[in-house]
Formats: sequence, structure tokens, C-alpha cells
Amino acid sequence: MHILICDDDAVFAARVETLVREFFARRGLQVECTVCHSGEETLARRDLDLYQVALLDVDLDTMNGISLGKQLRQCSPEICLVYVSAYLEFAPEGYTVNAFRYILKRDLDCQLPRCLDAILHEQDHRTPKTLTIRQNRTETELPYDSIYYLESDLRKINVYGDVAHQPLCSYYGKLNELPQALFENGFLRVGRSAVVNMKYIRQISSYMVTLRNGVKLGVSRNGYAEIRSTYLEWKGQFGDD
Repeated sequence: MHILICDDDAVFAARVETLVREFFARRGLQVECTVCHSGEETLARRDLDLYQVALLDVDLDTMNGISLGKQLRQCSPEICLVYVSAYLEFAPEGYTVNAFRYILKRDLDCQLPRCLDAILHEQDHRTPKTLTIRQNRTETELPYDSIYYLESDLRKINVYGDVAHQPLCSYYGKLNELPQALFENGFLRVGRSAVVNMKYIRQISSYMVTLRNGVKLGVSRNGYAEIRSTYLEWKGQFGDD
């Protein structure tokens, strides 16, 4: 995900960036942050169409944050605008540009993670939930829900469903080349050779992940604690969906 941060207070902008990066790191997700300190600096960028989320101060020195939000929408109509301000009285104006959320700076530590969670949850429902596999000039769409796990085998990736040890398909590729959208929709890399759909995990223990169809996969020892923590956090949020 690409996130744009604009605040004329450099110290506060850095604090926002740190919270954003920590949030995505805890979830094992990639994020690209760009920090600007004025509306003019922001609008001078040539890559504004890349950003899915903009975290904007309302009371900027030389440009009103609401005006900035309107201009960002012209470059990227689907961008999610979140206003972060020290002043509650600006909140009604923020919603004139269909802002996703309005956060008071004093509440940043507790409200920003909740806001980012809500954004991810909404995008989860808008993102096409299929894995596109291109092989031998053919293209196959596999629904995420049909995939239990993906396992690399030399230069191939085997994609498995609910029938244990019988691949749904195999294709040439690497786990590092899997689309980011897969991981944003509940998949977790558990070792050098396996990515699993957390929806189908029965348990993670003793350096093993057990899936609902009985398949057991080894979990990286170096990353075991973080992998288990990521799964338990995901389960707490979405496990009953």
C-alpha cells in the first residue's frame, strides 16, 4: 500500500510515519510512505495516482488541507482521505470531501491503528479475491477461498486446496513474486517454501502449522514468534468472518 502523509510539523509527520510503518510491520504487510510538509510539495509530486491513502493535516501553513484533499481526488478519485488535526471544529469541513475518518492529534496513538484497520477491512471487500495464474499463454483465476496453501518446489509453485496433497494447479514462479493483494487478504508466509491461507489454519504450535484438511507444514524457527503472533492477531479480528 502507498500512503501519503502531509503535515507542516516535521516532528509530528515523522511520528505519523512511524506509527504507520509499525502498524503494517505487525501485520506482515508492505507499505510505502511518502512524507511532505506542505500542500505545494505534495501537489508537485508526479506519482500522486499511486497513493491509496492520504493522511493530511487540516491547518497547513500555506494551503488548507481540505483544498489539498480536493486536488488529490482529481489525481486519484479513489484515494482514501484521513484528516489528522489538533482542532475538532474542522471535522465537519473534512467530511465535505468525503473524508474516511477525522482524527484528533491528541488521540493519534489509539485512533490511527483503528483507522488503518478499517481501511484494510474495506479494501478487503473491494479487492477482487482471485489469484491470476499465467502459464503457457493461458490465464487461470483461482478464488482465494479455494486456496489452502501455496508451496514452492524448485522453480515451481504448487497451489493446494481442500484435498490434501493434490495440487489444484502448478506453475513456474517464486513465492517472492506472489501479488501483495494475496497477503492483504489473509495469506501468511510461514517459511521459505510455504504461504498459507490463515482462514484454514487449525493451529500453530511446536514449529508446525496444521491446516483444517490435516496438512502439516513446518514453520520457520527464526520467525516463529512473529508468524504465530500475526496469525493470532488476524484470528482475533477476522477469524469469525
